[in-house]
Amino acid sequence: MKTIIIDHQNDLDLIASCPVVAALGFFDGVHLGHQKVIQTAKNLAEKMGVKTAVISFFPHPKDIIGKTGKRVQYLLPPAEKAKKFSHLDIDYFYLIRFTSEFARLEPKEFVQKYLVPLQIKHVAAGYDFTYDRKGKGSLDTMEEDSGYSITVTKVENVKRNDEKISSTLIRNKIQSGLMEELPDYLGEFYETKGKMIHTDAKDELILDRYYMLPPKGCYDVAIDRGKGWFEGRVLVTKQKKIYWLGPSISSVWSISRVKVKWIARSFDFTLEIEEKEEKNLVFTKG
Repeated sequence: MKTIIIDHQNDLDLIASCPVVAALGFFDGVHLGHQKVIQTAKNLAEKMGVKTAVISFFPHPKDIIGKTGKRVQYLLPPAEKAKKFSHLDIDYFYLIRFTSEFARLEPKEFVQKYLVPLQIKHVAAGYDFTYDRKGKGSLDTMEEDSGYSITVTKVENVKRNDEKISSTLIRNKIQSGLMEELPDYLGEFYETKGKMIHTDAKDELILDRYYMLPPKGCYDVAIDRGKGWFEGRVLVTKQKKIYWLGPSISSVWSISRVKVKWIARSFDFTLEIEEKEEKNLVFTKG
């Protein structure tokens, strides 16, 4: 898969190499609903005999034009999102820098200045996808905005447990500590990356940017330091620090890269830790 970063200074006519069917959206988390949109685009591309692209944006539009001032909590950094697209056998990933200048585009300008030059022949997107800061552009207007050079497919939502799968729903689940429910919506456990800092007293995990952290508590996890997965348990503190509780880890390095799969919240162990905190017991490794 070829990843191309796009901003208003790019000459898109030089970037586009061939006609494509594009899946269009922010795709935070690349959950099962997103995967349905992408698979729809792939199926259509195969029928049309063209390549498949994903078009997304970063940062999230709410970080640029949001009125509340509250920052978006991301599920995945752009680089990890790109890896998931690659695993889905996408040919091109166009990542558009969402800036205040980009946000001022009218719906027709976005289509004419970005989608048409990229040789987008067909767009698949979620049924409620909109473009333009006021939401005036939608799949219902895109064909006309393109001068009828682009056709569209509206993809219906995916439901699990009577809930519409969405990035917002998944964020809410994480904020509630319901990590064991996430495979129903993501198709897998929520996975983060970061580094583990090893000391004599404790092992601390620090996540990379653009991942979410569940609330205070103890969690069953699986970690991989490059030699395969093994299970253990971590403590997330009120101060948003993550400590490895065990089993004991030996390492010749003081800092190591690590992947973490969040499996479930351990309520019994959380209560035990809280009791120790109330008694001001010192947390030690092991």
